[in-house]
Amino acid sequence: MSYVFSENLNQGRFETWTEKPGMNFYHVTQVHGVEIVSIETLPAEADGLVCSWEDLNAPLAIKTADCLPVVIEGEKGVVFLHAGWKGLRDGILKRPEISLIIPQRVFIGPSIHVCCFEVSSEFRENFQASPFFKESEGKLYFDLQQEARRLLNQEFPNLLVGVAPVCTCCHNDFHSYRRNKTIHRNWNLYLKG
Repeated sequence: MSYVFSENLNQGRFETWTEKPGMNFYHVTQVHGVEIVSIETLPAEADGLVCSWEDLNAPLAIKTADCLPVVIEGEKGVVFLHAGWKGLRDGILKRPEISLIIPQRVFIGPSIHVCCFEVSSEFRENFQASPFFKESEGKLYFDLQQEARRLLNQEFPNLLVGVAPVCTCCHNDFHSYRRNKTIHRNWNLYLKG
């Protein structure tokens, strides 16, 4: 089993595995949307899970291959999201399920960073208010992590947001769709304290 990243949070631990972990966990069938479902409604098509601390009796899992795995710890529970650029654009970080847990801390796991996320000039239309476009050597890049931080802090000004310093596209230890169109995914897990 390949295990490549871990971060201790306030209430639990975030881990990224490059192979499906051999344990039971809650997960959704991801669709690059904005729906967040409770673990009681599984199986479901969605891009996020919400769970109270009392009901969190197994890890939560989100699969990625460059998108942002976003864990939000709150006073009343946890939300774990798959957030690509479409999810950010369409408002996954503004969903009411996040407010309901009274969010306190966010961690964005290994994902594609601005160094590798080259976009077209038309892509700017998706994030017209964002200051996180960067031009380098005639190419345009977008910083998904900083845009996610900006969107979260708009909704929750006192939220602490941490970002993994790992670009999935740069680091061959991780699966990256942008790097080689892989069908494999990184398994991001949130395990209660």
